[in-house]
Amino acid sequence: LKHVQNCLDNSITLKNQSNVQSSSTAFAWMDTTGVTLSNIQGDPTACKDVIYTGHTRDPFEATDEERDSDMIAMVWKSISHIVRTSRTHKGNTCYAFFGIASPWIDPSGREFHPVWGRVPATALVMSAFPKADIFLYMDSDALLAFSDKSPTMMYKELAFDGYGEDATMQQLQPGLIVNKPITGWLCSQCEKFGLGHGCFNSGALLWHRAKAEPILRAWWESRNMDESQNFFHPEDGEDEEPFFHGWSGDDEQRVGDKMGEQNRLMYVFGTDPQVRESVWPVPRQRSKEYNSESCPNDVDADHTPCLQSDFTSAMKWNPSEPFCFINHRPDDKAKVLEDGKELMKFRETDNLRG
Repeated sequence: LKHVQNCLDNSITLKNQSNVQSSSTAFAWMDTTGVTLSNIQGDPTACKDVIYTGHTRDPFEATDEERDSDMIAMVWKSISHIVRTSRTHKGNTCYAFFGIASPWIDPSGREFHPVWGRVPATALVMSAFPKADIFLYMDSDALLAFSDKSPTMMYKELAFDGYGEDATMQQLQPGLIVNKPITGWLCSQCEKFGLGHGCFNSGALLWHRAKAEPILRAWWESRNMDESQNFFHPEDGEDEEPFFHGWSGDDEQRVGDKMGEQNRLMYVFGTDPQVRESVWPVPRQRSKEYNSESCPNDVDADHTPCLQSDFTSAMKWNPSEPFCFINHRPDDKAKVLEDGKELMKFRETDNLRG
């Protein structure tokens, strides 16, 4: 690849886009048109794991003044800072950004919601980082909670089946680790439709290269399913939707729904045995208050480790008490910007614990 150093944020800009738009032989079936791996923090020939995020808006086109007030630019800037300065990440973890076309039109003429971009982007990053085994996708409104937890370390902790019902006390190797929503409306829907452990917030996805391909294939192919291939609740009345939210209407409405890709991941988990065997939802412990498998309703010692917290409470940076590895704030973009500025203050010599 032809690299140009971006002096503003020390990241590598991938100028020869044709080299990163097509995935490797393992993902030759994946059409990545409209999704482009554009910037990298770190050495792609050496990193052992990768954090990646994306958006339709390019944070590298922002002016210096805009960079401090633009959430997408601030998230990139702050996590890049951690990857460069943390002893855990430096030299081991790369950080990548992928751009999504707007509008994003597939070869058949359908306009896809940008949330689908994380699927082909995963194929792109696995192709671009041949020495990495662990890949952490984070939504553009999510931030790391710890300076000393790499994706590889997260994976090792989360893949240990050490708590919850029927725990085997064994180290597993799932192709994907995904967190359940902590609480809220989606939890009630998952309970209503009986999804059990198969209730996901896809804002953070922790992949292992070895078993990722069958999951990605099933997830990507599910975009072509019709509305009959969904979860249904036969007892709903006329005033309630009998189908699970995110996959209804005509073809264009389904792929254009902002909850569509998340619905499809839950659907293939619930209906495809190979996917179910390769995906590990966390946390495993039922909620204390509601006895729910679908949502923990708490972030405490009984429900950690966990991948992401989507609680609306204050962000915790390098917390000493049990917490998830990622802070995800889908409903408070201004707070993401504020929290990103806090991450920029990190120095390896800082004693932030306690």
